[in-house]
Amino acid sequence: GTALSDPLVSVKNLRVSFHIDKGTIFEAVKGISFDIPRNKTVALVGESGSGKSVTSLAILGLLPPENSIVDPASEIVSEGKDLTKLDPTKLRELRGADISMIFQEPMTSLNPVFTVGWQLEEVLRLHMGMSGRAARKRAVDLLREVGIPEPERRIDSFPSQLSGGQQQRVMIAMAIA
Repeated sequence: GTALSDPLVSVKNLRVSFHIDKGTIFEAVKGISFDIPRNKTVALVGESGSGKSVTSLAILGLLPPENSIVDPASEIVSEGKDLTKLDPTKLRELRGADISMIFQEPMTSLNPVFTVGWQLEEVLRLHMGMSGRAARKRAVDLLREVGIPEPERRIDSFPSQLSGGQQQRVMIAMAIA
């Protein structure tokens, strides 16, 4: 089992490389180790291109399988499980329930052709098995929770009709969902 004193996530000697072309391998992350304690915030700081996003995507298991290589000696342990060794279905369940990422640029994550309500409800339908009316009610509650004014009205807005800050709040609502 896992003790409450155990870190929420423990990254040990994470090494990530990418096949650029037939003969070229780019080493993006070169052996980073850190713990994320429970109920604490950890900032991963570094210059552009230093591997912050690659590290986050590796933790989530979202690196492109066709050209990325996570060194077999790397460990990403959460709740006693090494996420680098989990099968894709189990990892997807974990991402749906326990781990998510809020991207810095919300417009790249929100689909411009669907309302924010539809997108939030889709997350609730897929990951929580909720049906139409229950998903809509929960979506409105989530928008209220993250501080979107008039959530009953805003739920039918398209991302372009919201400010950048509101778009980011919608992303936070999706992460909570």
